[in-house]
Amino acid sequence: MTATYPKYRWFPLVTLIAAHMLQGMALIGPTPLVGSIADTLNFNLGAATAAAMLPFTLMVAIGGLISGMVLDRWGLAKTYVLFCSLETAAALFLPVLGTSAAGLVALRGLQGLGCGPIIASGPKMASEWFPRSQRSMVQGVTGASLSMGIILGLNIGPVIAEMKNWNTALTILGGLMIIAVILSVFFLFGPESPGSIADQATKEDVSKDFKKVFGLPAFWMTFLSTFALSWVMQGYQDLTPGHIAVAPPVGLGLGSIISGQMMALLVFAFILGSLAAPIIAEKIFKGRYGRAITISFILTAFFCLSVMCPLVKSNMPVLVICLFLAGFFMGMPMANGMSFIANNYPEHITGSVGGFTMGLAIFGGAIGVAAGSTALHITGMYNVSIIIVGAVAVIGAIAGFGIKPIKIFD
Repeated sequence: MTATYPKYRWFPLVTLIAAHMLQGMALIGPTPLVGSIADTLNFNLGAATAAAMLPFTLMVAIGGLISGMVLDRWGLAKTYVLFCSLETAAALFLPVLGTSAAGLVALRGLQGLGCGPIIASGPKMASEWFPRSQRSMVQGVTGASLSMGIILGLNIGPVIAEMKNWNTALTILGGLMIIAVILSVFFLFGPESPGSIADQATKEDVSKDFKKVFGLPAFWMTFLSTFALSWVMQGYQDLTPGHIAVAPPVGLGLGSIISGQMMALLVFAFILGSLAAPIIAEKIFKGRYGRAITISFILTAFFCLSVMCPLVKSNMPVLVICLFLAGFFMGMPMANGMSFIANNYPEHITGSVGGFTMGLAIFGGAIGVAAGSTALHITGMYNVSIIIVGAVAVIGAIAGFGIKPIKIFD
């Protein structure tokens, strides 16, 4: 195995891990600092949150959509150098331009654009550099790295802002991407991947094979499950802090401190779920990724909805366990979906397939937040918003039945 897939393959994986973790820090950085950002921009909290987060999220989706073309034509290393450099440069301009609304929107948008192709690069990294037995592991580590970055960003950003200011905090959190740039430069001058050498496809073959993808039910079901997971993940993680913190009957009345601790626990469980997903899919489900996705979505729905049960919300230990398990099973569908792509499509189109799937699916997160917020606004209660999350998880579970091995590329 190591003769075909050399030990050097672990260096590209380290580069991927570093880039994803640092992107998570840059992504989440503004959320605990939104009060200070609002004061600087003279905005209300809603407008400040939109200025800091919406451009990033939307441009990640656009970056994901173009990532297929970029990754498959330029290769992983060049893509990493270019787009990690774009993220770094945008962060370093924050002290100069970030104190104005227009400047903050533009720079956060550029950071998101740089993030998109890197976020979508997991399937191509796995298929080009790793044997089939290790490709699921790559997807699990990818999801875990991004989540770990989110945890670090939530904790490091406020400390820096307390010592300096929010602008400095965001500059440092985003500027640390220079580490990924340096690793990417070394990656660029390293050896070619086994996959890129073995799969020297012509442009005509790439175009022909990619067109076949859109006629595959498995492709659309993978997209639907990824879209549903993005909706569930963003919707539930945005709802959970408020639901735990605010006073009854709207919420559980446990306060913001306990809410923050439980949120950190949920994200940590998500990391563990991402890491466990490939092991469970391979060992228990014997590589049947669709089946693994269905079961993980069903369990996600069950434990997300469980927080509305009187027996759960009135018992702190049980509530903690249910939130942990909700996060744990929530971490699995994305890793398994990307593993399916890495293991079932030719190397020369995994970048395009993964990028298209991730790019469009990210919009599910934005819709999830909007749907949950609208339901909360209309009803004044969290129950309907949580039920919506559960229903979307069920849709993701149904999609899993259509994710079956692809034969037309054999």
